[in-house]
Amino acid sequence: MKSNVKELERTVVCKKSEMQPGDRKVVQVRRISILVVRKEDEFYAVRNACPHQGAEFEKGVLRGAARATSEIKEVYYEKPGGFIYCPWHHWSFDVETGCSMHDPENTKIKTFEVKVEADEVVVYA
Repeated sequence: MKSNVKELERTVVCKKSEMQPGDRKVVQVRRISILVVRKEDEFYAVRNACPHQGAEFEKGVLRGAARATSEIKEVYYEKPGGFIYCPWHHWSFDVETGCSMHDPENTKIKTFEVKVEADEVVVYA
C-alpha cells in the first residue's frame, strides 16, 4: 500500500561552527531554494522566495522588527535578528514562524525543520 505522506529529505547545510549568529546560507532541496539563518544559538530555515514577487530573501536584511514606543522619535527592535526582509519591497517575515510582520494570519512563508546533529546543521524538507 502506497502512502500519500511525502518523506522528508535530509540535507546537511554545514558544520555548526561555520555559521555565526546573523549568518545565512542557501541550500537546494529538490527544486526548492531554502535559506538557513542562525539567530544566536538557534537555526531556522525558510523558503528563499518572497511570496509577493519572488525576490530571494538571501539578498535581504536579517534584523529585528522596528516598533514605535510611546515617546516621539523613539523606536526599539523586537526579536533582534528574527525577521528576514525582502530586498525589493521590504516585506518582512518571522524566521521562526514564517508569519508576515504586518499580516501574520494571511501572509506566510514556508518554514522547514532544522536540527544540529553531531555538529552538522541539517535541514529536513
